[in-house]
Amino acid sequence: MHKILIVDDSPTARKFLVLALRPKNFQCIEASDGFEALEKLAMDSDISLVISDLNMPNMDGIEFIGTLRKDPQYRDLPVIMLTTEASTENKRLVYEAGANLYLVKPSPAHVILFKVQSLLETP
Repeated sequence: MHKILIVDDSPTARKFLVLALRPKNFQCIEASDGFEALEKLAMDSDISLVISDLNMPNMDGIEFIGTLRKDPQYRDLPVIMLTTEASTENKRLVYEAGANLYLVKPSPAHVILFKVQSLLETP
């Protein structure tokens, strides 16, 4: 069973993702900002993928991904940015920080699920 870390300051957004992912046997771990997400990663090295929001208090998604990518242990951990921000500049910054995918909210559950499954497939 794959573990997915969901990082979003909105409890509603986290619940939506949990409801989309759990029926497909993904174990979901939740964090409300980048700092909490780093703590969760430090406590559980079996996380297979991260879905993160961009705009969060304390540590936003770009800073979180940048910090994550500096640690060799998480350099290849798949990260999906799921945000309401659709600007080209934000997309550029997110990809430069090290995200694998950029999705704009609202994204249908089946699209998110497909993207998660495609990133977790081994070649």
